[in-house]
Amino acid sequence: MIKQQYKLFAAVLLLFTAAVAGNSCMFVPKDDEKKEEKVSKDDMKLVWFDDFDNYLGSPDSSKWKYQTGAGGWGNKEQQTYTDNSSTADTAKVMKDSDGNGILRIHAYKKDGKWVSARLNSKQSFKYGLIEARLKVTDTKGAWPAFWMMPTVSKYGNWPDSGEIDIMENAPSTCGDHRAFSTLHARGHFAGDGASIGTKTFGGSFKNEWHTFAIKWDENTISAYYDDVKQGSYLNDGKGSKNWPYDNEFHVILNLAIGGNLGGTPDAEVLKEADFDIDYVRVYR
Repeated sequence: MIKQQYKLFAAVLLLFTAAVAGNSCMFVPKDDEKKEEKVSKDDMKLVWFDDFDNYLGSPDSSKWKYQTGAGGWGNKEQQTYTDNSSTADTAKVMKDSDGNGILRIHAYKKDGKWVSARLNSKQSFKYGLIEARLKVTDTKGAWPAFWMMPTVSKYGNWPDSGEIDIMENAPSTCGDHRAFSTLHARGHFAGDGASIGTKTFGGSFKNEWHTFAIKWDENTISAYYDDVKQGSYLNDGKGSKNWPYDNEFHVILNLAIGGNLGGTPDAEVLKEADFDIDYVRVYR
């Protein structure tokens, strides 16, 4: 009897093992599904750019304008954004160690208060591939961003008219060496924003150049890091609550300190921070 029960148990175990093995194979992607999906610019034309090679000192005023002020910017941020009339070094076009022209947004304390810069593109865009090559701050207490806001708030005040965050980095609250991309609208905003990408890089993240981009059309917004697709958000056809992304948006480059995402900077650790931009390009 015991022998017969053992044989029955062994047979059931064999069938169970085979079933599990068979089911697990169902979740192994095919080789073609493992391939990275990379962005292609072959059918696109460069329609706007700044490679920061021709204007040393202040940013090109034909392409960029400063957005200045304090007051927390709706996020309890600590910095005051200045222009070059009051502090000439919060946004500076310069040569890096390799001789490339870059824009450096420099945040530091002046008279005991944080100052930094926020630059908006003078030209606005509807659809296309919007890309920048960045050296991200990756420092606790700092919050660098490459993002877009609607030039005209067609559907109402934020978040009704949308926000497109192409790259943000906030180690204090969102993890070390991590970049993330998020969309905001009435149907998904703040902590419930629609994620279109996130990646944790290595410990040398702050010393490396990486490209961050979105590819945007009337149906889809996808995020790309170093030309590799991270995620997408689709137009559900239900109107502006979920898809206010059918208007012109302008590019924003800024370096915030503290705030809801930046976290409280450690005064003994964070003395200054830099956010470097090698170029910004728009393709259609």
